[in-house]
Amino acid sequence: MKIITTPMCEDILTIAGLSNYEVVNPKEIKDADIAILLTETKSEIPKLSIKLNTYTQILESVLKVQKKFNTRINNNQLDEVKNLIDENNEKKDNRKSTKVKVYSNFLKETVEDMGFNLCDEEYEYIVMPDYMDIPEEDNVIIIPSHTNVSKDLLERVKERYDLLERELCTKQ
Repeated sequence: MKIITTPMCEDILTIAGLSNYEVVNPKEIKDADIAILLTETKSEIPKLSIKLNTYTQILESVLKVQKKFNTRINNNQLDEVKNLIDENNEKKDNRKSTKVKVYSNFLKETVEDMGFNLCDEEYEYIVMPDYMDIPEEDNVIIIPSHTNVSKDLLERVKERYDLLERELCTKQ
C-alpha cells in the first residue's frame, strides 16, 4: 500500500509509528492508495483527514493513524502530548474571563482549546494569523502561521500556546 503525506503532517505519522510512507509537496498529492492530510487539504485520492491545531487534535490524529494502520505508537512522544494537554487543562479556568476575537479557524480552535472566551463584540483582544491584513489597534496579537515557525509539530503548537499565554494572560 502506498501512503503519502505532506511535511506538515509527517510528525503525526512518526508519533503513530507509521514508517512506510512518502512525504510529498501538497501540489504533488497523487499516485497513492491513501493520503494522510490536513482536513482542509483537497485530494483526488482517498484520504485520512487529520487536524493539528491543538494538543487534543494531535492526540486524536495520532490515535486515528494508529487505528487505521495498526501501528505501534511512540509512547514517549504520546506521553509528551498527554502532558501538554494536562498542563493546558489546568490553566483553563484562569483564562475564561478573557474575551478574544479571532480571525481564522485554526487559531479559533487553539484559543478555544486554551479556554479563552471567544466573542465578536466587546472583546479585549484580537488574535489573527500573520498572513492577514493587520488592523491598527493596540490589542492585536499576531500568530505565526506557516513561515517563521518550527518544523517540529509539537514545538510549533507549543510556541503558539506559549505566545497566546504570554500575550493574553500577562496583559490583564
